[in-house]
Amino acid sequence: MRNLFKNTGYKLYLKQQSGSKRISFSYIPNQDGSVRWFWNSGSKKPLFLKFYNITTIKGKLFAFVVRMIFFLRLQRLLFKKETLYYTSEENPLFDIMNDWAIFTGTQGPNNKAVLFADNCFFKIASTKNAKNLINKEYKIITYSGINTFYSAPSAYLINDCVLKLSDISNNGKRQKKFSEVHAKALHGIKEKHQTMIKISNWKHFDTLIENFSTIDDNRIPPNLTRKLKIILENIDKDEMIHLSFSHGDFTPWNCFVKDDILGIYDWELASFEKPKGFDFFHFIIQNGILVQHIPWKEILVQIRKHNKIAFNFDDNDLKKYLKFYLLTNVLYYLKLYSEQEQWHLQVHWLLKVWSEALNMYLTEIKTKRELLIMDIFDYLYHEKYATLKFHDKEPENLPLNSDIDIVISCNDASKMALFLKQNSLVNRMKIVKKSFMYKIRLITHDLQILNLDLIYQLKWKSLEYMETNGMINHAEMNRYGVKISSPQDTAKYIYYFYTLNNSEIPDAYKNFVYENTSEKMRKSKTECITMMKRKRSNRGFLFLKNLCCYFKDFFSEKGFIITFSGVDGVGKSTVISEVSELIEKRYRRPVKVLRHRPSLLPILSVFTKGKEKAHQDIVNSLPRQGKNDHFFSSLLRFTYYYTDYIIGQFIIYLKYVLRGKIVLYDRYYFDFIADSKRSNIKLPEGITENGYHLLLKPKFNFFLYADPEKILDRKKELSYHSICDLTASYGRLFSKLEKKDPKIKYLSIENNDLDTTLSTIMNTITAAK
Repeated sequence: MRNLFKNTGYKLYLKQQSGSKRISFSYIPNQDGSVRWFWNSGSKKPLFLKFYNITTIKGKLFAFVVRMIFFLRLQRLLFKKETLYYTSEENPLFDIMNDWAIFTGTQGPNNKAVLFADNCFFKIASTKNAKNLINKEYKIITYSGINTFYSAPSAYLINDCVLKLSDISNNGKRQKKFSEVHAKALHGIKEKHQTMIKISNWKHFDTLIENFSTIDDNRIPPNLTRKLKIILENIDKDEMIHLSFSHGDFTPWNCFVKDDILGIYDWELASFEKPKGFDFFHFIIQNGILVQHIPWKEILVQIRKHNKIAFNFDDNDLKKYLKFYLLTNVLYYLKLYSEQEQWHLQVHWLLKVWSEALNMYLTEIKTKRELLIMDIFDYLYHEKYATLKFHDKEPENLPLNSDIDIVISCNDASKMALFLKQNSLVNRMKIVKKSFMYKIRLITHDLQILNLDLIYQLKWKSLEYMETNGMINHAEMNRYGVKISSPQDTAKYIYYFYTLNNSEIPDAYKNFVYENTSEKMRKSKTECITMMKRKRSNRGFLFLKNLCCYFKDFFSEKGFIITFSGVDGVGKSTVISEVSELIEKRYRRPVKVLRHRPSLLPILSVFTKGKEKAHQDIVNSLPRQGKNDHFFSSLLRFTYYYTDYIIGQFIIYLKYVLRGKIVLYDRYYFDFIADSKRSNIKLPEGITENGYHLLLKPKFNFFLYADPEKILDRKKELSYHSICDLTASYGRLFSKLEKKDPKIKYLSIENNDLDTTLSTIMNTITAAK
């Protein structure tokens, strides 16, 4: 502050000096406690609002409250104050005892304070970089001049530290939304200078890349740096690019709309070497991040919408020039931030959105799942957490069927869930909030699955066996910026996990566990439970609370039912086995396979042959060999099995679905409709079909079919004509049911290639909402 006033013709003192005068400053601080705006406490006008972006509802409310405070003369009572002493030179820049206000600026190598006094702005440089910038701004304003579509302030360079600018904001309004006024101004700016060059001849870009290569700042998330390097390595240097004159910091807070003319301040970052559209992209993106606080996917929607009135880029050019905007802007500011001792909160906001924005230029090199993993660990880079059993490679190289277990605080888990929900790579997200963790399933736009467990309590049933705070504090960051649970904590976790669940520690972990745990710690399951019960977190009221939460967690996520239909020999068993394994690995859900029906009631032959003989006969007999042709006996058989479905469906729902299991039916009720002979029943199709209306509908129903020749190669249980008739019957039924209820999936799949069939089934399950 002393240096600031020295450049304006005043000297400040904490204590009274000979010839000094007393003055009181009022001020409003930043979130970190540093001074943001200050002014003469005797001022009658809130001139510091000249620096405030009054475009949002929050901003307008703040400005209204401030004006009311000054109107009621309450400012001396409500704002923080500091008393200082000053002496002045012969011709100071302004009258310190009059109305004025100062904005201290953004900390960093480009820091400049801005003084508003006597209806003028004064930029006051406090660093060497800042001096260069105000000199540059003076020259640029002189060059840019007045245009039909925009105006710039008149400028006067008082000395190498102070630039005087006229106030062009009077009777003007800031607008947070991009409009035709802004679009016309951008065309006016662009017309000052345009050129087409090869990227290999673009000196400004080369300088940015060279400066980027010198950055050594471990505060920058490593995956953002890696993304930039990958994109830069894949740029075609022979490609032509359109460069134009640009303002460089074209934002709502630097613009005022007055009489359909845009008044523009802060020309210090103007350049002749920025890619076409730079100012347009900058306005939308900076406003979206710093003012609207919206995620990248919403910012991109705004870019595409306003592009129609700005430059009207086609899709290819929009993507191209947005890429070079991002590269030039991000490379410039990363270098700037690396030289900045302390980062303000907005830096983290910007880095997060920039990193996500770069993903659209990496989808041919990385999958969306891989990019999402990179985003996750960049988001967590400055947070406290510990991953469990995570590999020591690039984080995105996580195997397709592997999940990510993260020990993190409950509050941070909640914030992370919001971040994931807003990420543009996420097509759908399923959150299951349990008493001790967030269980999150993410599905990308290319239908890949990523499972995360955000754990804030390490529990077995209702008992806590390890404290998460200690594990988080002991975490160690690896070379890829991922915080890994310490070897001792990991070994302890693995030992408890497998011991308490009555499982052998896998061979891959045995040596690791024994090397990193003491013999005293390695106890039997019974001893572990006794030890856990002594912990304070597992006693008294907390025990009761944990027990209630444990039972509640049982029903935190429902399962669903999948049915598979088709003639014998079509390959259902193989498909069901593979799907069961994929669901357990990718969905991380337990699977229960049932054959044909709930089987609450035994097969009818059990009553005449006994259980073992009846089942043996079923195994040894060929399908569709029953001789029952009587309507009455068929109706009795059907009623018996239908009763099994009616009652059994609720048992299955309570026993499996409600507790989160996925039930796979190898054949289902559809056999009674399309192939009732298989159950030794002969009834009109309308009777069995109407019975389906009273059943709970399975979420996914797959009918598998194949060429009769292929089926007969596998099994010769059915005749050629029977296969054709049954395939047609099932096909008609599934088509009919699909039209009746589009919310339930009835899909017919030709099972010629197993991988294709599995891919179709899993994509159908994954894509369903």
